[in-house]
Amino acid sequence: MPVTRALGWAVVGLALSACAPGLKDLKPALSATDAGTIWFATAGSLARTPDGSRLVLADPVVISGELGFPPGSGPFPAVILAHGGSGRGHAEVGWSQALRRWGYATFVIDSFRGRNLTEVSTDARALTGTQRIPDAYGALRILATHPRIDPRRIALMGFSHGGVLTLAASTIWARDTFVPAGQPAFRAFIAFYPYCNTIYPERERTSAPLRIHIGELDDWTPAGPCIRLVEALKRAGQDAAITVYPGAHHSFDNIGRAFTRLANVDNPATCAFEIPSILGPFPPPDAVARCLRKGATIAWNPEATEHARRTVRAELAELLR
Repeated sequence: MPVTRALGWAVVGLALSACAPGLKDLKPALSATDAGTIWFATAGSLARTPDGSRLVLADPVVISGELGFPPGSGPFPAVILAHGGSGRGHAEVGWSQALRRWGYATFVIDSFRGRNLTEVSTDARALTGTQRIPDAYGALRILATHPRIDPRRIALMGFSHGGVLTLAASTIWARDTFVPAGQPAFRAFIAFYPYCNTIYPERERTSAPLRIHIGELDDWTPAGPCIRLVEALKRAGQDAAITVYPGAHHSFDNIGRAFTRLANVDNPATCAFEIPSILGPFPPPDAVARCLRKGATIAWNPEATEHARRTVRAELAELLR
């Protein structure tokens, strides 16, 4: 099946307790009254080869998202939000509420439920951020059909595992692979505390401006590799910038989250691999096992959160104007 097939199909309003609908049950476009839970087809999928060494294009899967609007009739600019490895949580809720106050529609996608996953933080190989690229582009495709959304002003914003998705989705390769000719593409990418250690050639060319936000004390997805990534992108003439928040840990914008040591999560902070392509081949499992550790720190930082709110609001005002 071509990767662009079934890109824009959706079902609206199924209760969250219901099973995911099938591809044949989805509708091709959204109406002006559609909001709340939206089930939609991803833009194909990226499946592992049997030996796990590469990713290949495969059939779409059906996942869901929560669509919300600010007051008014629109059309509104929109932000698609991609959760981290623990699934949808307080960070996405807080950001979606803030974004709607600022006049943006929000679509918080759930990459896990349609795949029968609850989290991947304790098993990083269950689903990688790169494998979620089709989720973002499927969300873009269906969101662009909504009469109350301006299809030319849509950004992708991801957190941690979703930040990895955002970095990978920002590549020209991703746009050219998953956006059909003549269809809207993302106007901006905002990645919060992504994992920047893996180097692949496609990430050197972005399809739209990229903004990274990360904590100085992040011991799960460290700031250093992201700083070096942005420096490399700038040298290559790409529109990229990074904000490093002093004294902030991973998930610093998760309001109310006490300082916590997560003992069982996979931590690749000391891993650093260069691969020939975004699709692999990937390092063998024994090489990953040698650098992978268990445990990471997360903590809400009120000052960093407020700083990030101001910064992102200004970035979106500039990039989606």
